[in-house]
Amino acid sequence: MPAIRLLNTESQDKADYLHNQLTTDINVPSTYWECAESYLKGVGIYDIFLIEEQDFRNYKIFLHETGSFTKKQVFERTGFLRNLQKALIRDEYKELLDEIERCNTVQERLKGNVRNFLIRQGIHHVREIDYRTRELYESELRRTKTFSKSLEYLKTLDRIKQFDIRKEMETLSGRNRERLKYEGQVIFLPYIPDQDIASDFDYIQDKSELVWDFSQKASENLKRQIFQILCYALRNIKDSKDRRVRYLLPLRWMYEFCVEEGIDDIERLELEQIKQLETIVARKVVNVKNSMQIVDNSRKILFMSGKEIHWYANVWYMERFNFAPERVNPSNPVQRLSFYEVTNERNRELLQEYMKYQVGISDLALGNIRSQLCFIKKFLVYFNTIGSICEITEEQIAEYFKLLQEQEIKAETVNRQIFDVHRFFAYLKVKGHIKGQIFDQNYYSQKVYPYHHDRSVQEDEYMEILKRLKFFPEVQRLIFLNLWATGLRISEVCTLKGGAYYWDGEDAWIKVYQIKMKAEKMIPISLVLYRIMKIYIKKHHIKPTEFLFKSKDGGAYRIGTFVKGFKASCKKYGIHISGETFKTHDYRHTLASSFYDDGVSIQTIRDYLGHNNENMTKQYIDYMPKRIEQANMEYFNQTENLLAMGIIPKKRGEKTGK
Repeated sequence: MPAIRLLNTESQDKADYLHNQLTTDINVPSTYWECAESYLKGVGIYDIFLIEEQDFRNYKIFLHETGSFTKKQVFERTGFLRNLQKALIRDEYKELLDEIERCNTVQERLKGNVRNFLIRQGIHHVREIDYRTRELYESELRRTKTFSKSLEYLKTLDRIKQFDIRKEMETLSGRNRERLKYEGQVIFLPYIPDQDIASDFDYIQDKSELVWDFSQKASENLKRQIFQILCYALRNIKDSKDRRVRYLLPLRWMYEFCVEEGIDDIERLELEQIKQLETIVARKVVNVKNSMQIVDNSRKILFMSGKEIHWYANVWYMERFNFAPERVNPSNPVQRLSFYEVTNERNRELLQEYMKYQVGISDLALGNIRSQLCFIKKFLVYFNTIGSICEITEEQIAEYFKLLQEQEIKAETVNRQIFDVHRFFAYLKVKGHIKGQIFDQNYYSQKVYPYHHDRSVQEDEYMEILKRLKFFPEVQRLIFLNLWATGLRISEVCTLKGGAYYWDGEDAWIKVYQIKMKAEKMIPISLVLYRIMKIYIKKHHIKPTEFLFKSKDGGAYRIGTFVKGFKASCKKYGIHISGETFKTHDYRHTLASSFYDDGVSIQTIRDYLGHNNENMTKQYIDYMPKRIEQANMEYFNQTENLLAMGIIPKKRGEKTGK
């Protein structure tokens, strides 16, 4: 019977257990065990395993004070009890003793205290040691040892446990047994199977932050989610500091918050709950934004790893879906679709149902879906406080569209929002959520008037860039050259492949996939640009199917990354950029206007740019290009076209006619 269990048995059972222990060796004189039994019962000890060093000393004193025994007899009787304890321990706890003995990572002098404690707890194998065991040991040490000694012995216990885990992990059976799995238990990170990771926590003084209690009273779903995220962080975040700061500590705070608030699903965290968590985090760290990334990271981990797609989640991550290439813009990818802004649960469900159709059934590009979602969300957010959107009236819709039209928004944008909302209601009608269409989109649509912007970049500006371009990072330099020399869209440049540039024997060409138009086109390029790009391709061993310019994750170079970096380089080298922002599309306008100034027809420019119609192309030609300006000058410089023709100057003193 283990010592720890003996304490809970009846008195007679305890007495019998002690008697059986003392009479194990029949060759020992009965006076030895009779005396020991009498004393131990008197002091309330019914298990020889529980006898501590102070108890041996007190027994020795007791024997002396009786006056019935000589020194030799006292020594023999005390020795009997000591040897009996050693024999019993050696017999019952042989495997534990051997396991502790094998541990060569701690000093021998420190093992005894740990060994005695484990025996008192009835632990027969080191693998039985868990955080609860450690807690008991720590509590005992605090009562009996100094602070420094307590830390020393605790560290010894940890090292013995960790040494045993490493040995277990060397065998297949051990790896299966030690595998970290959810069992509603308390997990102490220094005791996890992967001891390479566990060693990263040695420097942490406050070991309480390494304790993850999955046995506490909380939602089972929540605890499993936290466990899953914890395992992800341990497996995938290699930098120990990054793992602790961006994952483990914020995850602990989120776990505590969710338990306190009774939240059972991280994927359904509401906007208000996220704000509450942010307030809590702000009291703990300075860099709140960095720590609050745990919310998005956690949702993504859960969404990406689900056996089935979690359509109910408040945020969808597009990486989970295998979209056709024509639906994705690699240079400006749609990473997520969020719904938590719509706080009306019923309206959110309807919106998710509609977006599920758009994502899974339609062939719309993700950029269009994101834009559509944005407009519909604004509409639904406005009606967050009402009941189901299915019960809305036309008067309420008219009120919303009136407010929309009063804002400083382009007519095309207003009409697009009206169109998207109308299409949403059309879906609700088809699915039977509403009986009929509530409003006529044509009634609310605004008239669109033709407009034109002068967006060409001034020559002195791009020449200033070209003069200093050699100082820019290589990728920035080459992307800009392609923008300036070809008039391609920035998305097209960022997604160029290694096989895009070729020579047909007479001219250099570039093959481009137009993401916006979902079609390929070929355009002529200068020989200089062709040679520059071929050198770059050869230098970096870029295959024909690989992206020319790669992001950190190996995908296409991100538009935002280029714009931000290029602006920084311009600022660094003292280059003035007109306007508030650097607009890559302006170079497309610049090339179109330059072609027109040189006498190229609108039709040819349209074909070069890859437009569907000439009206679109005309928007790329400056309102007053050089060609028109020059024509005006030539016209009015002719004598017959002078505005002053026919005006005869009056001589001095001449009277004016009636």
